Amino acid sequence: MSARMETPGPSYAPLMDWLLGPVRQALLQTALELDLPGLLTETGDPQELARRLGAHQGNLVRLLDGLTALGLAEKRDGHYANTPLADIYLRRDRQTWLGDMLLSLIPMQQANLGRLNELVLQGPPEVKREMRLDSPEHWQRAARYLANYQRAGLGRLAADLAEALPEFPGFRRMLDLGGGPGLVGAAILARHPALHCVLCDQPPVAAVAQELAQSQGLAGRMSFIAGDYNQEDLGQGYDLIWASHCLYYVKERTAFMERLLQALNPGGVLLCLHEGLTNQRSGPAYYVLSRLSLALEGQDVSFDQGELAEHMRRAGFAQVESRPMELATGLTWLDVGRKARRS
Repeated sequence: MSARMETPGPSYAPLMDWLLGPVRQALLQTALELDLPGLLTETGDPQELARRLGAHQGNLVRLLDGLTALGLAEKRDGHYANTPLADIYLRRDRQTWLGDMLLSLIPMQQANLGRLNELVLQGPPEVKREMRLDSPEHWQRAARYLANYQRAGLGRLAADLAEALPEFPGFRRMLDLGGGPGLVGAAILARHPALHCVLCDQPPVAAVAQELAQSQGLAGRMSFIAGDYNQEDLGQGYDLIWASHCLYYVKERTAFMERLLQALNPGGVLLCLHEGLTNQRSGPAYYVLSRLSLALEGQDVSFDQGELAEHMRRAGFAQVESRPMELATGLTWLDVGRKARRS
């Protein structure tokens, strides 16, 4: 028989859980900084781990117990091992290592949390150019870790979505718009031996993409446009354009969609994967909360749900379909726009 404390209204359990947010993040950050997931592949003995780290064994055990409670470690007979989550994404020797990305996101997402009162009362501060989301410096810092992010699932998802299109067998040329390090384009190329990919991104990012393409033996199947997609000539004759989480910095959105429409061959397809804020821009929770700090300093880049699809319709796409997709970061929308075929 179990007893349960009754409260007069909704349970306050969420309030108690929210207080653990900083603890969870600190545990994750410390595990990454000490490379515990890597060490746990070699030994799960706390005494040996403490010796290798030069650590206090008692506090190391407390930390490992915390990681176990968090779901990043397993404990059995006093020894520890990685969970599959840590083994896949938090080991430096994996191509799916996300540690650099996570450590980079922490200061971005928390940059202004210590001065929320100030920002609410006084408004957005001036942000240095190199710290803005649309700066080449920001994307140069991000280019390397985005490669592992694309390897960790986005590349496979993009390839699955492209291959599922009935038009896919006839495709010969695609544009990977804002394609980052290019592993999404590479994943799509792997499904279609006759396809050529043009990747457009800022110069420091395009340089990384070119290097990775050469290392994968794709130099002959990928070409590059290095520059701002608002200004560069994107070319013509594409059967497919892929654009994922990259259209935040488009200056005139309907006009830009018109440019993409013109770049497509008749019957060509635009695949656009972005979040869409709902409930009057108060959800989904992941996007609202993770971008709050940046939004308070005037960098609110999120789209409303249906916004991009509407710009595609205004631009003249003959058919626009939208469907929700549940990604690791939460609800995201895939907008599929098709250019009319020649009559």
